[in-house]
Amino acid sequence: MTSDDIAALVRVATRIERGEELTGDLMGQEGVPVALRLVIAAVTLAAADMPVNKKSITTIAPAARSATYRDHAALLDQAKAVIPGLVQAQLGLAGTKVSAADLGRQLEAAHASIEKERRLREEAEERLKHVAAYARELHWQLKPEYEARLRERDEKVRHLRIVPGDVRQGSEA
Repeated sequence: MTSDDIAALVRVATRIERGEELTGDLMGQEGVPVALRLVIAAVTLAAADMPVNKKSITTIAPAARSATYRDHAALLDQAKAVIPGLVQAQLGLAGTKVSAADLGRQLEAAHASIEKERRLREEAEERLKHVAAYARELHWQLKPEYEARLRERDEKVRHLRIVPGDVRQGSEA
């Protein structure tokens, strides 16, 4: 950012003070760079205790949304991540706290954490599928051998049965 950029922003502020409406055309006429518009929009949203995201930043910047997403995607990601913390720190110095912006940032961190855990779970499930498939294959390979052992045992084992009455009494009679 140069001193010309700051001068352009001051000229816009002066024209707004005189009663003009803040528009993209006004910012363009005075030569305020889009990057500066985006940063100011992010700061404004955070200070107003509103969610700071790409859509809300480009809506109040004012800047063309599609071109801004294409040309300033990294700046938008950075602004939504760090500007609320900066604004909260500055408001803390002034004795004011911002809660919604901080909650929004915490919510995004929670979403990122949940997404990471889902990805880890999916990876673990994939590994488990591989292990389960291996166990099933091993089971089917060993099943005939196991059944053969059971048949062999059944053939070798003599099953005893109870004989009714006392055998000795029958031989004495």
